[in-house]
Amino acid sequence: MGLGMRRLNRAQDVVEEFGDDAEDSFLALCARAPENSLRRGSSPYDLTMFNTPQLERFVVELEELPDEDKTPVVRRVIEQARQAVRRSGYLLFIGD
Repeated sequence: MGLGMRRLNRAQDVVEEFGDDAEDSFLALCARAPENSLRRGSSPYDLTMFNTPQLERFVVELEELPDEDKTPVVRRVIEQARQAVRRSGYLLFIGD
């Protein structure tokens, strides 16, 4: 089972729930991220939650990726992160 992802509202209620693709492309992208990247902090084995200030940086990191790295699931993460920022919410990654 791959990485699960949830967008949470300010009260930390689940608003949207989705997962990585069959190739685990988002998880692979995180694993090969630079050491100082927020992507690198997404644990494949545990819970990782980003708040609004972290998500602002996270979106910039993801948007700066080359187009060939922006798989449909990466694009969905970007959109969900943007929505979380607009609503002062969170993005939660659930490792296997």
